[in-house]
Amino acid sequence: MWSDVGIKCRNMTKPELDYIGDLLGKFLDRRRKRQANRRRRREYRSLSQEDRTIYHNAVRSLKSRNPPRNYDTIARYHQANVGRSAHGGPNFPGWHRVFLLIYEEALIEASGGQLQALPYIDWRLDSRLSDSTQSVLWTPQFLGTGNGLVNNGPFANWAVDGSSLIRNVGIGPRLTSDAEVRRLYRIRSVRRFGTDLEFLHNTGHVYIGGLMAEVERATFDPVFFMHHCFIDYLWWRFQCPNNRCRSDRFRYPGTRSDGLHAPNRFMDNLTFQNLRVRNRRGYDQEWLNYFTYENSPAECTTGCSSLSNPGALDCPETTCRSVRAGGNTGGNGGGNGGIDYYDYDYGGFSRQKRQAIPPPPPPIKQSFLNNEYFLARPVQNLFTINCESNSYQWGFIPVKVVNVRSKKEVYNSYPVQTGKVLVSTSNDIYDQLPDIKKIDRLTRPGQPKYYQNCTTDDSGAFRVTINSYGLNYYGFYQDYAIMDNRAPLYSAMTYIAVRRPTKNKPSKVYLTSFDNCGRFCTPKCLVPGSKPPRYRTCTGAIKVDDNLPRGYGATYDDAVLMYYSFQGAGSCPGTIEQNVPIIFYCKKEDNWLPRATNSIYFS
Repeated sequence: MWSDVGIKCRNMTKPELDYIGDLLGKFLDRRRKRQANRRRRREYRSLSQEDRTIYHNAVRSLKSRNPPRNYDTIARYHQANVGRSAHGGPNFPGWHRVFLLIYEEALIEASGGQLQALPYIDWRLDSRLSDSTQSVLWTPQFLGTGNGLVNNGPFANWAVDGSSLIRNVGIGPRLTSDAEVRRLYRIRSVRRFGTDLEFLHNTGHVYIGGLMAEVERATFDPVFFMHHCFIDYLWWRFQCPNNRCRSDRFRYPGTRSDGLHAPNRFMDNLTFQNLRVRNRRGYDQEWLNYFTYENSPAECTTGCSSLSNPGALDCPETTCRSVRAGGNTGGNGGGNGGIDYYDYDYGGFSRQKRQAIPPPPPPIKQSFLNNEYFLARPVQNLFTINCESNSYQWGFIPVKVVNVRSKKEVYNSYPVQTGKVLVSTSNDIYDQLPDIKKIDRLTRPGQPKYYQNCTTDDSGAFRVTINSYGLNYYGFYQDYAIMDNRAPLYSAMTYIAVRRPTKNKPSKVYLTSFDNCGRFCTPKCLVPGSKPPRYRTCTGAIKVDDNLPRGYGATYDDAVLMYYSFQGAGSCPGTIEQNVPIIFYCKKEDNWLPRATNSIYFS
């Protein structure tokens, strides 16, 4: 979620725009001449190993081509002038449908016609796992590294727009679930469906993190197109329930008052055959003459065993789910380790030796940490400011998180009386006994809401994520604090990056926080000049300037030393609370992340 601060990483050149127009014109011409069958898009894990290899090689071949007729040009099209005109309004599903057709045409061309269609990823298959981060998707035979620098799989070590391809899978609170899709299909209004569809789509970007969390660079991860293909699948199912298309669901719901989303406004930069595409055309039923979808295995409820795909899909009789890395029906490898190159054709589809696709490099040696246990992994940030990635342009501020334990969890440690362990379903030794209400009277803990697969660790440890979004610069940063939920009241520190301010330009930043179940934490900002420091509820928007005493640390170490003070080397540190500009208060109430608005959105 960030404000549009008017930053464009670059404008598209005429040769690049010509390439986009040529791709759109090609498949329209072919359709008019009836030279092709409708493309049939399938769930990624339904593909055979051979078809998966064809798809991977098509993407790699397109990436390796000389500019401007290559992958990066298509990815940049999402950057140029479409931040607001393709998001945050009724044009969202239609614009992205046309964009997917352009990309799909480029892949088919790069494959020499071997690729039949773009596959989609149905995240419901992953949400059915006890730990969705352990999906087979994030193994070398499928999409490669899920956490940190992508250094294995078909897209290993890609250079992307002056940076690197990174992911932080699982940093967001949840994936699209069956319940959320059922709620989506209860909607009858075309406009409301599009609004909720965009909100649902945001969760995928947040969950994958890394490039996918940045509107300007999300398209440089091939997962972007597979994710949006799933979003288009959901829209297709709404428009054509039970494969019977309803004409009323192809009518553009926008009006002239919708500004950039007005029906007769031209889609930004999209020109083919000297014609321009209007927003309302994105809803035309005509597009379905070019493609269709195979029903997702996530929707199977009877006789599902025939859909099982060894190493990819696990389908008992009444349901399907993703294979777990290293488990279920024989998925190969686990997490980010264990390279098996059998899935790659290094020659790709390139017929010019100088453009041959190089094989993925050997994997980076892993550390001896316990990668099987997942509470949270370190977050690899891009440190991008106004389209340039450089961690030295960032500073850090101390942020405190305060957690109030709810009355829902009970931990396996109880009081003992006269030698008897007093096992209870309502309280434990860490929580207050029923006759003691001191902390409750002060904190007034809420009754938290839960959704499916929202679980806490038996140890009591859980993660609270903090994000920073530039308001007067284009930049995003994410990290977390680890809390101990056993205690009725607990606090922890973390240090969050913001653009390093200068004497003439302070940094304005919007900070948000949520727990690992998606519940929003309330920001409390420091009251200026208060001694002792007092905090009051605020929006989470703060200003960091370069005036003395500075409100930021130039490095992470400096920020830590803003909070801790030492009398001398080796002494026990004290704390300086007035140097903490913001506290997030997490009461676990029925308080979910706010929906996107016109000014705050994901790609």
